[in-house]
Amino acid sequence: MSLSVLESARFKRSRLAIALLGASGAAAVLLASAAAATSPTTRACPSASVVNAALGLHGGAPVSTATPYSKTCTYPGKGTIYSTKITFQMDTAATFAASEKAAAAALRGSVVKVQHLGQAAWGTDPGSLYVFDGHETIKILALLTPTAKLEVLARKLL
Repeated sequence: MSLSVLESARFKRSRLAIALLGASGAAAVLLASAAAATSPTTRACPSASVVNAALGLHGGAPVSTATPYSKTCTYPGKGTIYSTKITFQMDTAATFAASEKAAAAALRGSVVKVQHLGQAAWGTDPGSLYVFDGHETIKILALLTPTAKLEVLARKLL
């Protein structure tokens, strides 16, 4: 794989992260005062074998980090850019839609809607998928992984 493809993927991923940071902050503020369903922090990280089978990867055992409103499971791969991350985050329909709109603006329209997955879903192909299930967002980040494989994993997590 050429260096320019990896640099382009990193650039797109960093723009997406910046756009979503604002939307995530807004979600945390809104959720702080709302009585929500069970916190995503109580979810167990999916096993590496489940993630690897769905994505066709060879990541290691998950490392978990939590905040009051989210849990991130990181599956180390070969090199930093090949780690897979799954985040379970409390969310609302409004902030989920705002994050999609922000990402579409930041990535100049390269956001892809995904049909028949959760209440709403979108991603960038390849590499990321965001699924809203009614009370939380499941974010799957796996650089250069096709959306179809990310959908397989998301269905196992819903």
